[in-house]
Amino acid sequence: MIHNHDQWSLMGEEHLGENNIRWAQRMEDFNLPSGVLGQGPMTLMKSIINDYWTDDVKTKDWDSEKVNMVMSKIYWCWVAWLDCTHFEAAKS
Repeated sequence: MIHNHDQWSLMGEEHLGENNIRWAQRMEDFNLPSGVLGQGPMTLMKSIINDYWTDDVKTKDWDSEKVNMVMSKIYWCWVAWLDCTHFEAAKS
């Protein structure tokens, strides 16, 4: 989904794994006829936020490794959303 990776989007891709990225791409492809771009990455981002900030409320202290893992996933979604919604700039 991302045409030009940087260090953080590559880290996010690694942490998300192939299945999550494939799911976001399927969501994006499914919604293409509606003309609303970026739904795949944004839905995945909502799921990540829900998993870590809503469901993980018992754990208040995160070490830097967990923060980097979660933030890199969110960053990947943001970059993928930019690629989907601004595809002409992403390919240059």
